[in-house]
This record gives sequence, C-alpha cells and structure tokens, in this order.
Amino acid sequence: MEQDRLKGVCYFVDKDGCKPVKEFIHSLTQKEQTKVYAYIRELKEQGNNLRRPMADYLEDGIYELRPKDNRIFYFFYLRDRAILVHAIKKHVKKVPENDLRLCIKRKIETEACGTNQERLEL
Repeated sequence: MEQDRLKGVCYFVDKDGCKPVKEFIHSLTQKEQTKVYAYIRELKEQGNNLRRPMADYLEDGIYELRPKDNRIFYFFYLRDRAILVHAIKKHVKKVPENDLRLCIKRKIETEACGTNQERLEL
C-alpha cells in the first residue's frame, strides 16, 4: 500500500560526521551488501508493516533488519522515515545489551536535534 511506504530511509550521522551504518555496509562483501540493500528497500516499501523474518521489534522503539548474520538497527522518525542507527555481525542469539543501549542513545540524539541524518538513495 502506498500509505505504508516511507518517505525516506536515512543514515544516522554522529557529531564527528561519521555514518556508522553506511561504513558497516561498505565493509561487507558485495553479496552481503546486495542483501542488506534489498532489506532496506523492503523497509521503505512496507514501513512499519515489515515483520519477521526480515525485521523484528526489539524495545524502546528500536527495530532490527535481519539479513542473514547482519543486523541493521533502526527506528521510525516523524512517522514517515526510518533512521538506521547501528549495525553488527550477529554472533550470539540475543542482541548484546551495549549495542541496544547505543541504538537508544542515538535515537534520543536524533529526536532531540533532528539534523544528524543523511538520506539513503535507493
């Protein structure tokens, strides 16, 4: 449905201008990058309706995209865009607490100032 489609997907940008998720994606193999971008496109198309096995809700407004062993964490911002805040290679069953706390911290930073993001062109 067109109404579920997000207006945009953005990378979180830290105070030093680094884009941790963009850097993580670029460190992956070409095959992994292709899969990650396919999941991100699906997120843009389905918005909050994206579910397992592609995505899952964690807590405190943080969701994860689940392409194979990679995890891309995001939250919804202003109801019509998703901000990609963190990414990891998943080696254990549960998301490490320190990674989840970092996602929540970046979500709070974005909600407070709103300018620390870069649009991802798909």
